[in-house]
Amino acid sequence: MLDRLFLKHLSKKGKIAYWVGQIILDVLWALYVFKLAKYTFDDGGDTVLIIGMLVILVAWGGLCFVLWKKTDESENKTLSNKA
Repeated sequence: MLDRLFLKHLSKKGKIAYWVGQIILDVLWALYVFKLAKYTFDDGGDTVLIIGMLVILVAWGGLCFVLWKKTDESENKTLSNKA
């Protein structure tokens, strides 16, 4: 659901960067939780994993939104009419 919100406002480059970054960051987080921190599913590793993935989703989506926000066509038309 949050993905739709972010993707609606991102440019094409932003959409690609969003998905690639999301996958890479989620894999890195899973490796950290299960390999370095030594969590297992029995001792609450699944909760830590899911909470971390939600934080990554919001943080990475916000960063992509700031960097690759889709420009409105109405702004572009107004600027070209003034020139």
